[in-house]
Amino acid sequence: MPQKVKLFTLSTCSHCKATKKFMTDNGIDFDCTDIDLLQGEEREPVIQEVKKYNPNMTFPTIIIGDKVIVGFRESAIREALGI
Repeated sequence: MPQKVKLFTLSTCSHCKATKKFMTDNGIDFDCTDIDLLQGEEREPVIQEVKKYNPNMTFPTIIIGDKVIVGFRESAIREALGI
């Protein structure tokens, strides 16, 4: 069964865009949340969730199964996905 992949990104971040493109180009199914596009009360719980994985709140924060990868690190992403 494929790993569950979650991306926490900023809509304006070039590394985030590269990560989304990599996932799409490789046919990886992922959930993506652009933190900067959230407003009001939907924003705070997502920020708290990101802080659990990445206290520095840097982007992209990528969760693949039980692995957390911060930044667009293609080799680490490939390894976590097994591709």
